[in-house]
Amino acid sequence: MLRFMNPANLLTLAGLGSALASALFALNGELVLSVIALICAGLADLFDGVVARRLKRTPEEERFGARLDSAVDACSFGFAPAILLYAAGMRSPAELALLFALAAAAVWRLAWFDTVPAPEGPGRYTEGLPTTYVALVVPLAFLAGFNGPVPLRIAANASAVLLALAMVGRFKLRKPWGAWYGVLGATAIGLVVIYLVFAGSFGRR
Repeated sequence: MLRFMNPANLLTLAGLGSALASALFALNGELVLSVIALICAGLADLFDGVVARRLKRTPEEERFGARLDSAVDACSFGFAPAILLYAAGMRSPAELALLFALAAAAVWRLAWFDTVPAPEGPGRYTEGLPTTYVALVVPLAFLAGFNGPVPLRIAANASAVLLALAMVGRFKLRKPWGAWYGVLGATAIGLVVIYLVFAGSFGRR
């Protein structure tokens, strides 16, 4: 089995480790560290495909990489963020149902594209919001936590609704290409810096 190990798959597994760290931090009440770990999972998923396209892989290796990526994405952008949102206060019956909807939407989307692959190549569009964007939308929503726990819970609910609907939406979204990888990467790093610098004031008003 280990013959499929390559730099791209290692990066994918690093994303899985980040997602696990995000969930564990959330369960221990370390929301800032959980958000940062989720961002790291998103960065790993953003760039593992870039690395994979630079490798000379057999068709079998390509299929394995795609399956591994989908399995990790389900953990990173379905289950880990649901645990983070739960830790942020989403604990009423309606909110728990919403967390299930978020995880289900992520898994459903991944199963859909395992069956009906999106077109590859620059300038192509995908249907709905890719699961990777969970690692951008949730950290952006959690910025509300710097204004206290109530705004945080409101933002958490809003992000869960938005993501659950968008991941299974029928709209077309252009896939990242070229300089957009740099823009998304820089945005993620900027968010990490904000959370690290202002961590002491998170959720305390």
